[in-house]
Amino acid sequence: MRFYILFAAAMLFVPAEAQTSPDIASVLTAPVGIERREDVTSVPLRPHMGKVAIMASLNGAEREFVFDTGSPSMISRALADELGLELVGQNRGRDANGAEVVTDVAIVDRLDIGGISFRSVPVLIHDFTAVDPDGCFIRDGVIGSEIFPGSAWRMDAGRQVLEIAGDAALLMPEDGAEPPVAGPLEDFGYPHAPVFRYSIGGFEDRGLFDTGSSDSVTLFSQAAGNRQVKKAMVRGTLRTGRGSEGISAGGAGEETDLARFDLEGMKIGEVDLGRQSGTLRQVPPSLLGLGILDNYRVTLDYPGGRILFELREEPARGRVHPGYALQETADGVRVLQLYKGSAAAKAGLKLHDEVVAIDGQPLTGAQDPCVTARWLAEGRPAETARTLTIRRSGKAIEIKISGD
Repeated sequence: MRFYILFAAAMLFVPAEAQTSPDIASVLTAPVGIERREDVTSVPLRPHMGKVAIMASLNGAEREFVFDTGSPSMISRALADELGLELVGQNRGRDANGAEVVTDVAIVDRLDIGGISFRSVPVLIHDFTAVDPDGCFIRDGVIGSEIFPGSAWRMDAGRQVLEIAGDAALLMPEDGAEPPVAGPLEDFGYPHAPVFRYSIGGFEDRGLFDTGSSDSVTLFSQAAGNRQVKKAMVRGTLRTGRGSEGISAGGAGEETDLARFDLEGMKIGEVDLGRQSGTLRQVPPSLLGLGILDNYRVTLDYPGGRILFELREEPARGRVHPGYALQETADGVRVLQLYKGSAAAKAGLKLHDEVVAIDGQPLTGAQDPCVTARWLAEGRPAETARTLTIRRSGKAIEIKISGD
């Protein structure tokens, strides 16, 4: 993952065919009302633990929520109880790792984002404490995609702004600026996730624009096995490893084979995304993730059925993956991914090692339980670490990492 800590890798839910309540499908698919108090609403889009977050108000209670285009809106059990929401049924779905998750369903009368009110919004209720006991990553919930239809949503990570309008023309660059390039956007009903068609060489498939995924491109493993896709992987960039793809609502993903690579020639409609860093996932679909916002402003134009890309004038600094990834667990910070041939692997780091310090900075002992998680996710010390102190078989061992 882009920030090398593996929490909540894409909170994607797909409604299951069988529902506990016979009426739940009509609840989830009922249109969401929209009331606009201004033509264009602009709200901060803040970096948050390797994701992005916005402020929103549910029935008058303002909170910070992860903004995840690859998930329906989900709120914590504690917030649902605080709001006194009445449960209307249950939904069965699958998380980003393919695990089945059962959630309660309620209706939020009013969801406010800036100058827009969304009315009668279905939300899934989930106990996030099972995977995030200290509430560091997802305290109150996720604002997701069922509110997208009827609006255009423009994400500008450079300015850290989310803009929303009923007409995408109101969000377009000023005269003289490079116009955006468009690809088709598809909507298959609840949860109205932003689906697009992409091609790599002669290979074509559907993908999902998912800000819950930190990487730029994440290919479904079967798609990555296509001959045309393999040819598009930049020679000399493929690295393989082992580990978990991360933790989602249903818990940690199983240990599996991993790969990272650079990819050229991925197109969405008229848009050639150029050279992008990529990785794999074992469950469909392929993803275009948060990392793409390092180079592009992206607009999801639901009324126009388009996904729009504008090149940023000053792209973000590129990341260099260190060849391993860390996850804070109940028994310490552990190595959850490790790639063969990386400097860390050559230095002796092993999968599942407990890391107790990075360059002398302890990973335990902070009064605020989120301090370590925040440093790992936002400070990104793994990118430049030269010494990892690990605890193995009860002994402290220093791993000296040279430049990769």
